[in-house]
Amino acid sequence: MEKRNPVLRRKCAAAVAGLAAILLLPGLLYGQGGSYPKPLTAYTACNFPDGLQVVRFDPLPQDVQSRPVETAKGSGEIDMDGGVRVLFSYPFTDFFANVKAELLPAAKYPELKRELIDNLSYVASRSPGTAANQALPSALHGFEVHGTDRGKLEGNVLGMYLLFDDLSHIATTVYFLNQSSWQRKFQTYGEYEQLRNHFLESYTGCVRQNQALHR
Repeated sequence: MEKRNPVLRRKCAAAVAGLAAILLLPGLLYGQGGSYPKPLTAYTACNFPDGLQVVRFDPLPQDVQSRPVETAKGSGEIDMDGGVRVLFSYPFTDFFANVKAELLPAAKYPELKRELIDNLSYVASRSPGTAANQALPSALHGFEVHGTDRGKLEGNVLGMYLLFDDLSHIATTVYFLNQSSWQRKFQTYGEYEQLRNHFLESYTGCVRQNQALHR
């Protein structure tokens, strides 16, 4: 019987476990198939000069119209008129960014936006070593930006960012994902920061270009 390399076997098992953890992140209720509102199309088709690309996107099932969030004030609900999840990766690496773009009801947008910001702060407060990113511009290509990061390369999620497009009432949550060193593009925290900043700058610019092309 052929003997399998035990190191390779452990790496494969870790990859499967990591993928399962990513796809089962709290609040991610997305699945394959289905349709989504046209304004969200701009978020699903972006390529980057450094090779980062969309490797998968899934619409929110049409029968899902809200998702729960936790804040310091307690549990809340984010109502949605539709959503898409978009996964990005570099060649020969695991997922780098897990993006969730959600079209929020216009009448409730201001309060839902505040709820999402409160959730971001609450999640950071529950994760030791996580802090708000004070160095990033508060706006990128017209998107209002909020974000937090872990201080070390540890855990499944290194950064959580919110991008708000007030005109279209779309709120986007970006999870920057951590992997084993051999599965990821970056090897140091400084390299992670550079890739994160490049993604936020490039992705917001790409969405704006897509929106202009499809008006």
